[in-house]
Amino acid sequence: MQRFFYIAFILLLQPFYIFADDMKTITVFGDKITETFSQNQANITILTYEDIQKLKPLDTYDLLGKINGLNIKSYDKKNVTINIGGFVGDKAGLNNVIMVNGRRITNPDMSNPDLTLVPVDMIERVEVYLGSNSVLFGDRATGGVINIITKKPVKNSFKVKTSGGSYGLYDAYAEGVMAKENYSFLLSGNKFGTQGYRDNSELYSGTINTEFSYFTDKLEITLNGLYTDSKYGFPGYLTLGDIYKYGRKYTKTPDYGGHDYESLIGLKLSYDTGRFGKFSIDSFYKDRNRDYDFWGKTEDELETFSTNLKYELTIDKNHYKNRLITGIDFEEHDLSKVSFSNDDLKRSTSSLYIFDQIDIYKLYINVGVRYSKLNDDYTSKKLSKDMSATAYTTTLGFNIDKNQSIYLKYDKSFRFPTTDEINEWSGLNTKITKQESINYEMGYKWNKQSYFLSTSAYKQTSDNEIFTNPDWNWFSTDPANINLNTRKYIFNLNGGYDDKKLLLKGSYNYIDSEITEKAYYGKTAPLVSKHNLKGSIGYRFNNGIGLFYDIRYYSSYYKGNDYKNVDGKMGGYAVSDAKIDFVRKNYELFLKINNILDKKYYDYVYYSSFGNGYYPSINRNIYAGGSIKF
Repeated sequence: MQRFFYIAFILLLQPFYIFADDMKTITVFGDKITETFSQNQANITILTYEDIQKLKPLDTYDLLGKINGLNIKSYDKKNVTINIGGFVGDKAGLNNVIMVNGRRITNPDMSNPDLTLVPVDMIERVEVYLGSNSVLFGDRATGGVINIITKKPVKNSFKVKTSGGSYGLYDAYAEGVMAKENYSFLLSGNKFGTQGYRDNSELYSGTINTEFSYFTDKLEITLNGLYTDSKYGFPGYLTLGDIYKYGRKYTKTPDYGGHDYESLIGLKLSYDTGRFGKFSIDSFYKDRNRDYDFWGKTEDELETFSTNLKYELTIDKNHYKNRLITGIDFEEHDLSKVSFSNDDLKRSTSSLYIFDQIDIYKLYINVGVRYSKLNDDYTSKKLSKDMSATAYTTTLGFNIDKNQSIYLKYDKSFRFPTTDEINEWSGLNTKITKQESINYEMGYKWNKQSYFLSTSAYKQTSDNEIFTNPDWNWFSTDPANINLNTRKYIFNLNGGYDDKKLLLKGSYNYIDSEITEKAYYGKTAPLVSKHNLKGSIGYRFNNGIGLFYDIRYYSSYYKGNDYKNVDGKMGGYAVSDAKIDFVRKNYELFLKINNILDKKYYDYVYYSSFGNGYYPSINRNIYAGGSIKF
């Protein structure tokens, strides 16, 4: 923690910037791509604040699970994986980038980012990029990118929301904003708790968010911070015998659990010179502390320091537009772990990238390149490992008219192995190497008033995709992580109608994900459903009452770790939710029934020759509450 205060002090001495939200402009991926150019980007989905209010998700993971192209797999409330693009289930979360306000919160180890850091009531919108894009977003942007944009201090207001539901659920949120001509301040807090569906599956968390901004016509300066504290249980897996004898809520690990606390402080500065372009610097520090018991006591602290320098130059003349973006990214992680094998390690990554967007009448061209270098120092073992990678992207598109466009895209992306995949319990894995993916994509987009339609198809081939070694055991001399070549065919279809009264939309995703090497040639990637469908329908009456219904369907899938597809598939399942609410200008009331048909399903099952492990998902549950805003 001493380093935290030291870095905070250093940051206060340097320029800093945060994106001050202009409500007239949709900003995609933090401040990287503005609305003017977003129409020329492939496979972008934007979920607005109004969309989120119609869904009334229980938490951030519930929200993400309803978005086209995202598949959520969970062991329990705390351990959740987001699968984008059909990557193998247990590694899926390592093949995408998660950001908050344009800042990467992806961890250097195999742990997934903890999104209790961002309560759903803090979210202004969510931006999702389906498909690879390492040029703009670097390491791991092989499956896609999710950027969560939190609320900005725009005008004076105060909001309180409280809700509760099944299994001891309670959720309280408060938010206050003070906004003046040249500065603004936001403070919000959230308290969430649930006993959980299963025994020992409780989760209790508290989050505080604050942001102070100062801005003029050319200069924007902001300091913001996040802090979260959570306690949770690990209910673990069950066999079919356990479920038959004790039921779906049973746990064999009643004493396993943990306590985490995490903080993030960020400082940004941006100066727009006008004709000579825009300069910005973004620095943040994140500190994660975990103390948990799962097959033994473990304590660790992960400190992350990131600095991003960027320059943008925009030219807009009649039928010609050009936006050049270039920058340098630097990220450093320090991990200290106390467990059965104590580890201290440091990972640093530096990158240089350039990206250009060109519009000539109806034709548009995007080109970009990124070079990244990684250095790992495993100080406790006195070992080190270096890697480098290059990413490329190019898009050729045509705006048929103001409502529709078509495009072709080529993209090369990469993923470095995580520190856990290199630093295995038995020693340093010298055989593991970087993963590189090639994407060929085509798509079509159409928007007219409240109607929308988009479709895309792409083929992705990955050299040395990183897998858990299915033949590994505690007595094996082989590494626990290996590289295998893969091939994926992806098709996305998303469309509907959405205005202030009527909501009618649906999406379909086809994912054919296969291993193309060694004894696993032609086998389907585990935990990947080939067919995914999502749909929503709703209507808001003139008196403020709204009725909404949404459904999600996932086809059958092979169990986790079943790389040879020998154990048969788990059956497909559909889960649907229904909601009624009453909305006025300053307040609202709502009642939501999740899994209304009480479907008993498993979105995560693990295959083993010693017996399969099942993680039961929650049955029908109720969520109700209200809010008032001044």
